[in-house]
Formats: sequence, structure tokens, C-alpha cells
Amino acid sequence: MHDTHDRVTSLEQALVEAEAALRAERKAHLAFISLLTHELRVPITSIMGYTDLLIKGIMGPINEPQAGFLNTIRANTERMTRMVADLSDINKANGEALKLSLEAVELAPLLQEAVEALSSALDEKEQAIEVALPADLPPARGDCARLKLVFQRLLENAIQYTPSGGTVMVAAHLDGATETLLVSIQDTGIGIPEDEQDRIGEMFFRASDEKTRETTGNGLSLHLCQQLLALHKGGLRFESSRDAGSTFYLTLPAYTATEGL
Repeated sequence: MHDTHDRVTSLEQALVEAEAALRAERKAHLAFISLLTHELRVPITSIMGYTDLLIKGIMGPINEPQAGFLNTIRANTERMTRMVADLSDINKANGEALKLSLEAVELAPLLQEAVEALSSALDEKEQAIEVALPADLPPARGDCARLKLVFQRLLENAIQYTPSGGTVMVAAHLDGATETLLVSIQDTGIGIPEDEQDRIGEMFFRASDEKTRETTGNGLSLHLCQQLLALHKGGLRFESSRDAGSTFYLTLPAYTATEGL
């Protein structure tokens, strides 16, 4: 009996030590990502600033091929900026350091701002985004800046994987029974292979098929959206068929005046 008690005590102690080691490892991981993203911002900002000056001709006139190279540098620097920002937000969410400023958020103007921010990408691919929200749709209970980021990332994905000339459709309705807003973002893109759909949303995961690999991406956007929506007590799911497009559904709690914030 005494031996059994000693074994149980030893196992409990080992479990406590293992949990402490995991906490320390997680803390070190979060600290590393925080330091990495902080240190990356300085050179990225510098590259962006000097590139803009060269594009403006501050060091003298540039010819068309040079302008093309500089615009490529700028586009890739913007991509790096988004990746660093996404990593930083994911890290804060994992470390519970990301705090939301909750308020009543009207979705129609927020979506319009997100669409306007993507106007260059839409023009380049000759695409359109159709937003159809009911006039009586109540506001969401959320953080305006974070929700705008979620919509922008989801719309960016839809634009990226939809062929030129395609349309992205956004709709929403209120589930009165649960006081939940359901927003759908539907594209007419390449879809997601069925055998890889379970992994969508994992950090850095991208589908392995050739069509997906032909487009730029880092596998962070959907993971970030999931994290931010979870902080809002909402969620994200999707339906997709190969070569028939994807529809992403995000849920958010509705704000009601009687409930308050």
C-alpha cells in the first residue's frame, strides 16, 4: 500500500513538473515571437520608406523597368508588413494580452470601409464585391478595428482565389433565437480540396494543390480570423467545393441596447 502511495505521489509530482515546463516553454515561445515581430518592424518600415522615396523620384527620374522593380519591392514589403501584424496579433491572442474595446458596431459601414481598402486589388482583377445586408440588421457587439481586420482578411482571400472578372458576395442576417449575427462571404474561386479542408485555419497551412500554390499567401489570415472571432465569442466555419468556390460564415453576438456592453 505504501509503495502504491509513493508511486501516485511520484506521478503527481512528475505531472506538476511537466505542466510547469510546458508553461515555461509557451512563455518563451510567446516572448520570442513578440521580440521577432518588434525587431522586424524597423527594417520593414525603412525599406518601405526608401522605396516610396525612390518611386517619387527623390533621387532622380526612374525609367519604366526600374519603376516595375520598385513596385514589386513595395508590394512584397506590404505583404511582409501584414504577416508581421498578423503574427503579432495571433501572439497577443494566445498570450491573452490582446484586449478588445467592445461597442455597438454597424456592419454595413464597416464592410464598406473594408471593400474600399481593397479597391486596388479589385480593379486589378476586374472583380466586384456585392454587399447585401438587411436594413434592419442590428449592430454587432465587437471591437470595430479588429472586426474590420477580420472582414478585410476574409475578403482578401476571396479576391485572391477568385478568377479575374469574378464576384464576391457578402450577406448577413440575425438569428433571433440566439441573438447572433451570421455573415457569409462567398467567392467563385478555386475552392478547397476536400481531403485538406480539416486543416484550413492551422497556422502557416496552405492547400498543396497547384492552383493554390500559384497565389501568394502565408497561411496566417484564417488562423488570425478564428482567434479574433473567438475573442468576440463568435466563430468561423466554411463550405467549399473544388472549382465551385467557397463560402465562409462568421458569427458574432448582436448588440442590444437592453443588454449593454
